[in-house]
Amino acid sequence: MKYLDTLLQVKTEDRSLLQIICWWELRRVLYNIIVLLAGSLSIGIMLLASSSRVHLEPGEDFFEPILVLMVGFLCNIAYTLGWLTEVFLKRSLTYGPKMFKIGLYFTLFWVFLPSAIWVIIALVDLF
Repeated sequence: MKYLDTLLQVKTEDRSLLQIICWWELRRVLYNIIVLLAGSLSIGIMLLASSSRVHLEPGEDFFEPILVLMVGFLCNIAYTLGWLTEVFLKRSLTYGPKMFKIGLYFTLFWVFLPSAIWVIIALVDLF
């Protein structure tokens, strides 16, 4: 967590509009990498947890691949709200890092929710 805090530091409170946008956009890559890795892990967990319950015919998909792209797109739209809100609020050294973390945790909750549901279903099937 300390490494993330270091990456999210804001150097000065008095930043221009362009500096705020650049701060957020430079960290978008980190956000997307974290969400991509979490999404891949979540899909793997779902496939593993559902393997005994779901039987797919040849050519069927467990999940809709276009949905994965849509989720990534929606995550990036929500990410953009981070710098949009910071532009219109009083600037501080803590707002950007705090909102980045809150947004990331919120996104990870939704990314892991389907896999958590499948794990619960698999555990219920065991008993």
